[in-house]
Amino acid sequence: MDVEVLPCIGYFPMPDLTDKAVIVIDVLRATSTVITALANGCRVVVPVCGIEEAREIKAGESGVLLGGERRAQRIDGFDLGNSPSDYSPEVVSGKKVVITTTNGTKAIQAAQEASKIWIASLLNADSVTEAVKLFLARHEEIRGLVIICAGTEERFDLPDTICAGMILAGLGSGFSINDLGLAARMMYNISRENIKETLKNSRHGQYMLSIGMECDIDFCALVNIYSVVPVYQHGQITIEKIDG
Repeated sequence: MDVEVLPCIGYFPMPDLTDKAVIVIDVLRATSTVITALANGCRVVVPVCGIEEAREIKAGESGVLLGGERRAQRIDGFDLGNSPSDYSPEVVSGKKVVITTTNGTKAIQAAQEASKIWIASLLNADSVTEAVKLFLARHEEIRGLVIICAGTEERFDLPDTICAGMILAGLGSGFSINDLGLAARMMYNISRENIKETLKNSRHGQYMLSIGMECDIDFCALVNIYSVVPVYQHGQITIEKIDG
């Protein structure tokens, strides 16, 4: 099976995703935040591209929390930012969260024509990898796997690429991987013992350090602390229940 890793969202036209499965990654921080929210009991996460769209959803439904960022900062009037620490069990358990971010939510929505969409980061990479392998083994009609790195403002992003490489390393043999995927796997193997420092030295990591968000990087660099497998379907993200 062909596996294609995309470096960022918005830089070039999205490939045809018909009959393909997709993994969306935004390590710093959208997918890490979504995964944390769901692991902490959030009922459902609705990713949207626009700030006004998020506000309209909240206006039409009681009990909805708004989360998100622009330039890594919480949006004025929103309940939550895009820091995983905002999404504690006390805040999000049983709640619906509508979230909009600069890169990650755009990447998720761009994948909506795919047959299956998983949400991954370093926090749950192994669990998503195992879910992907099980799904592909059961669905011979799927004709390819696409790993979408959200990137940073339509640019290549090292943290996302390392996570893609970790997933590819876990998938094992039997896949035809594009050159970026091969490079991602090599980058992961090189940096696997010092992922936190690699994230901090990345361009986006340096920006986050400059605005006092080192704690977010430290958390997002944690590997496989969650076993949840979030999936995006019908406009929302929920935890997938894996059978056998």
